[in-house]
Amino acid sequence: MGKRRSGVWRHFEEEGERKVACRVCRTQLTTQGNTSIMLRHLRRKHPKMMDGLFVAKGSMTSRESCHAEELPLGAETHSCRKSGIIGKKRSGVWRHYEEEGERKVSCRLCHTQLTKQGNTSALLRHLRRKHPEKMDGIFETEEPLATREEGSWQVEEREMEQGTPTFFVSEMSGMDRHKGVRHFESGAAKRKTSKERAEREAKEFTKTCRLTEFFTHPSASEHLVSASASSSSRQPEQVPACDASASSLYGSSSLSTGGNDQTAEEIEIESKHVPPEVQMATTQNYDIDISLWSEHLTKQFIDYWTVNGSESLHHSDAKFLDAKSAVQIDANNVSRKCTPAMFERRNQNGEVVKRSWLCFSPANGRVYCFFCKLMGVSRSQFTSDGFCDWKHANRLVVHEQSKHHIQAVLSAASRAKGAGGIDSKLTMHVGQIEQYWCSLLKRLISVLKFICERGLALRGDDEIIASPHNGNYLGLLELLAEYDDFLGQHIQNHANRGTGHTNYLSSTICEEIVRLMGNEVLNEIISRIKLSKYYSISLDSTPDEGHIDELTLIIRYMEHDTPVERFVKFLPNQGHKAQEMFEGLMKFLADNDIDIQNCRGQSYDNATSMSGRYNGLQAKVVAENHHAIWIPCAGHSLNLVGKTAAECCQEAISFFFFLEAIYVFFTASTHRYAILSDSLKTVASGPVSVPKRISTTRWSCRAVAVKAVVQGYLPIRETLAKIARDENETNKTCYEANGLHDKMCRLETAIYAVFWHDILGRVDATSHALQDPKLDLKTAVAMLKSLECFVREKRDCFHVYEKKGREMSETGDYSQTCKGQRNVRLNPLDFGRSEEAALSQSEKFRVQNFLPAIDQFLSSLDQQLKAYEETCSLFGFLSKLESMNCDEIEAAAAKLVAEYKNDLDQTLGVELVQFTAFFTQFLEDEDDEKGRAHYLYKLLIDKKVVDTFPNVEIMLRMYLVLMVTNCSGERSFSKMKFIKNRLRTTMCHDRLSHLALMSIEYDILREIDFEKLIKNFAAAWSRKVPGL
Repeated sequence: MGKRRSGVWRHFEEEGERKVACRVCRTQLTTQGNTSIMLRHLRRKHPKMMDGLFVAKGSMTSRESCHAEELPLGAETHSCRKSGIIGKKRSGVWRHYEEEGERKVSCRLCHTQLTKQGNTSALLRHLRRKHPEKMDGIFETEEPLATREEGSWQVEEREMEQGTPTFFVSEMSGMDRHKGVRHFESGAAKRKTSKERAEREAKEFTKTCRLTEFFTHPSASEHLVSASASSSSRQPEQVPACDASASSLYGSSSLSTGGNDQTAEEIEIESKHVPPEVQMATTQNYDIDISLWSEHLTKQFIDYWTVNGSESLHHSDAKFLDAKSAVQIDANNVSRKCTPAMFERRNQNGEVVKRSWLCFSPANGRVYCFFCKLMGVSRSQFTSDGFCDWKHANRLVVHEQSKHHIQAVLSAASRAKGAGGIDSKLTMHVGQIEQYWCSLLKRLISVLKFICERGLALRGDDEIIASPHNGNYLGLLELLAEYDDFLGQHIQNHANRGTGHTNYLSSTICEEIVRLMGNEVLNEIISRIKLSKYYSISLDSTPDEGHIDELTLIIRYMEHDTPVERFVKFLPNQGHKAQEMFEGLMKFLADNDIDIQNCRGQSYDNATSMSGRYNGLQAKVVAENHHAIWIPCAGHSLNLVGKTAAECCQEAISFFFFLEAIYVFFTASTHRYAILSDSLKTVASGPVSVPKRISTTRWSCRAVAVKAVVQGYLPIRETLAKIARDENETNKTCYEANGLHDKMCRLETAIYAVFWHDILGRVDATSHALQDPKLDLKTAVAMLKSLECFVREKRDCFHVYEKKGREMSETGDYSQTCKGQRNVRLNPLDFGRSEEAALSQSEKFRVQNFLPAIDQFLSSLDQQLKAYEETCSLFGFLSKLESMNCDEIEAAAAKLVAEYKNDLDQTLGVELVQFTAFFTQFLEDEDDEKGRAHYLYKLLIDKKVVDTFPNVEIMLRMYLVLMVTNCSGERSFSKMKFIKNRLRTTMCHDRLSHLALMSIEYDILREIDFEKLIKNFAAAWSRKVPGL
């Protein structure tokens, strides 16, 4: 039992372990190893007892001395410090530490720096974790080991005197701060302490002088000093000023120390230590008025404004302009003022372009040209007295198109490129800690880019460095650390340190970086969509591995001179109803400030909820914007055509079941599969692929399956016969092989195999061409029509397929079918009918199985092509411009203007006539693969004639953004299946969208410069790095 030295024990007596009772009011209290609870009770309930409570040790009574001797050695209470034994380090823990400054100590064993909080809890915790062998006998000494700094208790004494309770944790309790019972101050006590601390800080802050008081503001005469005199002067470099009037407006101040007595350290300011940009920033109201600029501007002044731009000089707020603008009154007594509309230029299609060169002067209420006044290339109203003829505001357009204005803009751009930015100097002042984390983040982001663009998993079973189960992220960092000294040193010093130690290697930081990177890619795509203005949309849904419906959103727009289709995100589960999907789409567009009125097309599959004429998703979007033309997905339409043709008759259905049975039979046994593979290798034309599986949605699989059977028809048939005769095989296997062999020996099977091989081969090639995201509508329709012509020509080629079928099946006879005899007794006596026409087996197969498949294919394809007629009637003339006369071109243009009157004006016809004569000079350079419209738009951009044909450019842009297929949505589902596989089914929706976005749009991920993200992240999350 330690000694109790505190005088508070004279008012309390013990009643059990950690239980005491007040001698005055008999209130029972629970102590925590010190007297804080008892002091607080006396201060609140018996304040008069506090007088004379802290007396010297020698003046205590015998009973008080007895109780004082029972105080634990490690529990240095506040009363002990008041009684004259301040600064004694009585804890044995100090034998292993040495002080290195205020509240800083260093471990004598491992030299780790720690921060103490007025007690030895942190020191004990470090010994317990890192050096547990040193804990034995640490509390046995009673001699003071060191002397505390006297100032370390001053704050606590002041808080005790002001009535603020102070809590001390017993050093002998041996409890970690993360374990066991924790005790906190009350809310009122915390608020009182915080308020008093804020008052003290405010009091100290009033004694500190401001930074601007150390600088003197320049006068107008100081700028007239010659260069030689300026270079020899020791005065600080002056801010480039305008003229005397500006100096009087801004005012000046002298150097002031703010009342501080700086006897310990003198402050010396030299010009080489104060950059000009900092001096500019400290000058009050330096950049408010362009009319106060001097006619003779200094080099520093011009360099400053060319780098920082004119944004701070615009003053284009409506209320400000109404209050400060000069008033123009004409003969009709109509007053006019400067308006915010003068700071913008609106194109015919509604696009708004800000006039960054126009600046308003609050001093005289007039406007000036920033570039012309800054560069001084010409003298006009926009550079001298200011422009205020608001009635003839169209002179702003004349000025911005003038030769002198363009020359001034180019000169300013060249000057800004050579002058460099203020950021390059501010980065020199970034601290070592932020630079350290920036260097580490660059490596982390590079690793994450590598993993995310490949769709790989990030984390493993643990987060331990050097563990084989720590995942791809930490594993790649370990690999890089072998060749990167900085990363290797960081991992060695900071890895595997547990919670509470910042190392940026945890899964929390990893997920945060992934989220920020995904948002950067999404914001980049959205900014490009807004720059293109016009766009088309496509939506589709499918369930993921977690049995959650994912609705993918694809947007097609123009990037420079090329149409692109970008995956944007997986929208949260919206359901399968058209209204729910429409609300989810509109919410996304509204959240990202994308105008639905700029949507020019939409493409979905042929599901009822998507393509319904009255209640489908396309109908709801058209009701919101009638320019959003619905175009059925050409890829899905072609698949539907093939599906209807393959199900037109019983023989066709039986043929595709036969292909599936061939695949199932050989893949069900590795022995049979090996026999077939060896047999296919002996084909004279080269190795042939084994039979493939039939898919109901991927028609390329049907084409590949038919191709494999046609090329390996003879080896497959021989293999089936060999297996059927094998006595080692089971009866069931022999029976199945014999049935398939008999099927392949039929002439009908061979004819259908050759026929579907030709048809599905061209369908597959056309389908692949339609999946190109750069394809335009006219080219897609042309491909479908060419396929229709190909199939129509095959209608008269039955004899060709029959000949090839006889060669493959090695038989010339059709299968005999039993013909049922009609019961004559069912007919009335007077019934009479002519004899049925006798058809040969060949003609019968042609009429019943061959022609129905072709006719059904042509009929379905023709029906799908009708859906594109309306759109093709608007833009179809673009493919034959050179063969049209002027009247035809103007008539087609007038039809477009009537449809898009808010985007195109009446001069489109005239522009098209001239543009036709222009592009015919470059027809020999046309690329037929990309299509005529794409070539024309690329020609406009490459030849830089957009300003000459603005309406033609808008028309081509609207046409090229029309969505042709939603194959990009299907590709996003394939990537989703790869990312959210059966091992990652718990992945949240936002994380799936971010990972899929970075994997699908990997080209944008590679283009984005994450330097700004790294700096912002390091500044917000930077922590102290030991050793820096």
